[in-house]
Formats: sequence, C-alpha cells, structure tokens
Amino acid sequence: MLTLFADQTKFGPDPTYADLYDGSYGPTNSVLAVAEDPLALLFYFMPPKLWAQIAVESNTYHRESIPQRARAIRAQQRKGGGEVEDLGDIRRRLDGVEDMDAYEVLRVMALLIARMLAPIRKGIAAHWSVAKAGAMPANRLGFFMGKNHFFHIMGYMHFSNNKSPKASTDRAWKIRPVVDVLQRTFARGYRVRPVISFDEATLPSRSRYNPTRQFNKDKPHKWGTKVLVGACAKTAYCMRFVHPWRVDTRHGICFGLSRYVG
Repeated sequence: MLTLFADQTKFGPDPTYADLYDGSYGPTNSVLAVAEDPLALLFYFMPPKLWAQIAVESNTYHRESIPQRARAIRAQQRKGGGEVEDLGDIRRRLDGVEDMDAYEVLRVMALLIARMLAPIRKGIAAHWSVAKAGAMPANRLGFFMGKNHFFHIMGYMHFSNNKSPKASTDRAWKIRPVVDVLQRTFARGYRVRPVISFDEATLPSRSRYNPTRQFNKDKPHKWGTKVLVGACAKTAYCMRFVHPWRVDTRHGICFGLSRYVG
C-alpha cells in the first residue's frame, strides 16, 4: 500500500526514505534526570500547576453548586419529616467548608491507587472502618485523610469549568486540561525513532457519564473510548492520540475522520 503513494524521487523499492532521521532516540535527558524518583517522575508528566488548577476548578464547582445542593438538602429534610433548616442557613453551612488544596487532590488520587492495589469489595467507605474485613487491615486510609473530606473532594472534583462556551462543543472538555498537559509532557519525554506506528487503541471506561464511550466486543476492554495512536514502533511509547470522529472546533478545520485531542 505504501509503494502506491510513495514519492519515487525519495522512496526506493524498499521503500526507503532518503531523508529518514538517523539520530538518537528514546527517553530524553530531561525525563532521565528524574527517572529514579517516582514523585518527581509523576510531576514531570503531571506538573504541580496542573494539580493546582484542578483544585481551583473543583472549588469553583463547589461554590457554583451550593444553591442547588442547599435546595436538595432541604427537600430531603422535608421528606424525612424532621426539622427543616432555613435555606440560607444551609447555604452558609455549605459555604463554610474549607477550599481544597492541590496537595489534597493529589492525596485523593494516591488513596484511589492504594484502593486499586488492595481493594475491599464491600466498598470504598470500608477502608475507613475500624472493623477488619478478612485479612485486610482496617482504617488504613484514615491515617492520610478523613472519610468525609475524601468524599467531599471526590464529589466536587473537576478539571475544567462547566460554564465555558467550549463545554458545549468539545466532548472531551471535562478532561481537556489533563489531556493537553499529557499530550505535551509525553512528547517532551521521548525522542521518537524513525519508524512510527499508527494504530487503534481503547481507553478503558465503563462509566455511563463518558460521552465518548463505545462498545467493541473484539477488544480486551470491551467498553471504552476508541482513539488512534501515534507511537514508537519499537517500544509502543505513545506520542499522541486522536479521536477518529472529531473536527477541530478551535480552528474551524475539518480533518475528515480525525481530530487531535490536544
């Protein structure tokens, strides 16, 4: 297939590109400098500014949702038949919750990873229980963060502003800041070899709230977001990925069947 469209002035019968890059490739010096430090490596790909931005957007979402949340709490109180608080008192109580900090968002992510590695099937709240669940130690997550504060951050964690005009045109807007950073840092951390692989991949996700979720019975992860990946053909290091059914709404350019996520 390649020989059908090859430029005969630059491609031979192999075909071999005359100006093919022949320099060094692999991890860059900048990423190798932090390769032995797990936390520094994390901040290389997801810098502290990203975590600070997530904290800002999460606090913004919390403040914006206070009126709706207050009405829901009062409706629940009325339904329960108990004492019904004044709506203003509920709002002031919700507004009195301290803003979350960037390090707390990072700590929540770390606790989620810890749960992934050693889960308690009863539920995530069981990690704060003082009663042992089989061989698993009890109340381990409580040493790092209180349960109520953990679920507060989980409930209001946001990566971008829902009220932005781009939220209605960009189906990946909710994770856009994270995607933009990862696209930049993954490309910065690796100098690609001359041969690049373009292939399909699936980002696993079974969430019903994922607007890009698809079902593919032939994939190891049957539910997820299908993307086209540009990667190193030898190491499979992902340099960039695209959605195969998007248009560039930022620049008004249609790429046919594909649009860069970043």
